[in-house]
Amino acid sequence: MKAYLTFLGCLLPAAPLLAQPQIGGGTCSSATLSGNYSATLTGRDLTSSVTYSNTTEGIGSVNFDGLSKVTFTLTTNTNKITGTAQTLSGTYSLQANCVGILTITSGDAASFTLVVYNTGKDYLITGQDGTYAFTGSGSVLPATCPTSLTAGAYPVNGTGFGLTSTTISGVNNLIGVIQLPGKNGIAISASAISNTGTTTITASGTYTLNPNCSATAILTDAAGNSYTLVFEFTSGSGDNFIFSSAAGASLYTGSGRIL
Repeated sequence: MKAYLTFLGCLLPAAPLLAQPQIGGGTCSSATLSGNYSATLTGRDLTSSVTYSNTTEGIGSVNFDGLSKVTFTLTTNTNKITGTAQTLSGTYSLQANCVGILTITSGDAASFTLVVYNTGKDYLITGQDGTYAFTGSGSVLPATCPTSLTAGAYPVNGTGFGLTSTTISGVNNLIGVIQLPGKNGIAISASAISNTGTTTITASGTYTLNPNCSATAILTDAAGNSYTLVFEFTSGSGDNFIFSSAAGASLYTGSGRIL
């Protein structure tokens, strides 16, 4: 086929090139995003010496109305305060190439670039509010939220920060396993890896399943340290999720799924 096309090109007069397909297939509009999606929204604030001074880690859900309105419902952790309920609302629009803008006017004043993919099932955002530089993402939530969770092992990984009091003391990665032994019991065994070494986290407790595809859990380790976890489920069975973790010495966001 390539040889045939080349031969024709030698015989026929030059013609304008066909328009290249747009990123995203040229099929998007504001209606491409419609309904409830999971949401992570992570913000970083740097000092003039390019060190982290503040961080914000939000997790929850977002509703796009299919026209122009958007509302985020998040639980947000920062290095200064954790477990804050946060509602952000504003407007959004999408071009045919699946790239658009999202503007928050209530709860904050922020501007984002919005990208949609996977035929509207997933999105990415990045932007700023004059204090934080943000990144975020999410995927369409299941039509029916889980009413129970499958007992078993859920590998998890995440990124976050080590804290000394309310000061960011390091950048951490988390990898491990969350165990659900049955009923509403939960346990975690994980490694927190930083530039200074590795810390083992072993804690257990209970979780509460909420009707909005989310769950909250309180875990305690042998030293009496408390960990608060928030989950947002991305499957109707609860076998896939995103999560955030807040403790006195660390903040994390990540994801997990059942083995």
